[in-house]
Amino acid sequence: MSESKVRRSKAAEVEHADKAERHDELSNEAVDARIYTAIIDAILEHKLPPGTRLVEAPLCEAFGVTRGTLRRVFVKLAHERVIELQPNRGAIIALHDIDEAREVFEARVILEVGSVKGLAAKAGNKSRAFTELREMIQREHALREDGNWRDWIRLSGEFHIKLAEVNQNDIVSGYLRTLIARTSLLIGLYEKPKRNSCSADEHVAILDAIEQGQPALAARLMEHHLGEYAMGLLDEPSQPVEIDFGKLFAPVK
Repeated sequence: MSESKVRRSKAAEVEHADKAERHDELSNEAVDARIYTAIIDAILEHKLPPGTRLVEAPLCEAFGVTRGTLRRVFVKLAHERVIELQPNRGAIIALHDIDEAREVFEARVILEVGSVKGLAAKAGNKSRAFTELREMIQREHALREDGNWRDWIRLSGEFHIKLAEVNQNDIVSGYLRTLIARTSLLIGLYEKPKRNSCSADEHVAILDAIEQGQPALAARLMEHHLGEYAMGLLDEPSQPVEIDFGKLFAPVK
């Protein structure tokens, strides 16, 4: 075989190996995302209470993956403080930290109260955005009526993010995204589904005050709204229960 053919052959082998490696990486990412989403959804649906131990063997069987794959997802969940990795116990659903929850909501109050005050001062230029926000509120009502707690939590968080984005402050919006992701998880873990059944109505009231150009009222309503959520998280957390992981995650495998 000529030298040029040898070089082409080696180049083809390298290219094939690179493609195979990229394919494996994409496959791993897809598997990780599937497991991650399934665990988060189970938390938001109150199927994995705080303190629940995530036992590796049945989870690996339920998801059809190796311990290495599962532990990779655990590392991500631990980094996001969704779970805790404890010596001799393994992974457990993160327990409630009252001080942390209070601090997160206090930070949201500071950012969101200022945001709605600013919006109320220039509401006349935002009519299209307000229409979109009211459509989101209608979907919130529908989700609550259907008992879709998980998607309602997500949409409620998206409403607050959208409200901040309308104010066109990327820094505030960026911080809020992080804070809202954390509070959405706390709400999913600890909130009782019936407690804040009027929260969509509170969103309507906040939006009304903004559109009517009433900064003080909008700020007061937002502070009360977030305060109600924070108080709802100060209850005693539910107790860990025995989980049949095979049954819980059967559709995911």
